[in-house]
Amino acid sequence: MKRRELFRSVGKAGIIGLLGFTEHSRKMITAFNEPLLNDNKTITKKSKTMKTIGILGGIGPQATMSFESQFHNAAKQVLPPLFNSGYPPMVVYYHRFAPIVINEDLTPVLPMQPDPRLLDAAKNLGSMADFLVITSNGIHNLQKDIEQASGRKVLSMIDITLEEVKKRKWKKVGVIGYRNALVYTNRLKEMGIAFEIISTEQQEKIDATVKKVMESRDDMDDRLLMMEVIGSLKAKNVDGIIPGCTELPLLLTATTQDENILNPSRLLAEAAVKYSLS
Repeated sequence: MKRRELFRSVGKAGIIGLLGFTEHSRKMITAFNEPLLNDNKTITKKSKTMKTIGILGGIGPQATMSFESQFHNAAKQVLPPLFNSGYPPMVVYYHRFAPIVINEDLTPVLPMQPDPRLLDAAKNLGSMADFLVITSNGIHNLQKDIEQASGRKVLSMIDITLEEVKKRKWKKVGVIGYRNALVYTNRLKEMGIAFEIISTEQQEKIDATVKKVMESRDDMDDRLLMMEVIGSLKAKNVDGIIPGCTELPLLLTATTQDENILNPSRLLAEAAVKYSLS
């Protein structure tokens, strides 16, 4: 009996017919499912050794959803897909507040300190996950606080991206990000790697665009702005560019991508899958 014929007979019989299948039919179903069952045993075995990833996200929402997609895509490259089983376990939290304590006028309280709700979220994630990732570049400034609250290692997007810069032996890097992406430029200084940033006027526009992407209000003007600032950095003869804000790569399309424009979120997703399987 062919599979199509088996499905047709099952469809006609319905659940009552299934309960009354002949022994021959049961053998046919067993034979049909055997490859899936064997694959499932393999994945189940792997699942027992996979680490659970905890995603501290929501800053911003679009970037977190994009990371989840990139993580699943990266998993598909190394794990055989089978329904919902071919992926490492994942727990996601969307933080819906500012990551730091702020005043009523939305300016940060100085000295800067993490929002207690962010640390509570990290603690909760730590109770369910084996390691954490943060789907925001700038929040890595709070990495030590988050690791302490969660009791878990944070797989750093910043470290992974800068390791890629070293691997490619870039001598001068263009950096774009919210408020100049200091989380990258400060580290590049420590590493002795030259970098270029965009003009003050461009920075103000990029900061506004980042907020629009967070709110899912970005449009063609924002995508054109992204191409403009990339062009201005390339004109400064940089070896490559870091879009140091997870919202910015979302403005790039398949036709505007460039192998020398790193995507920190994608690099983190690939590293997280690898770490989960280690």
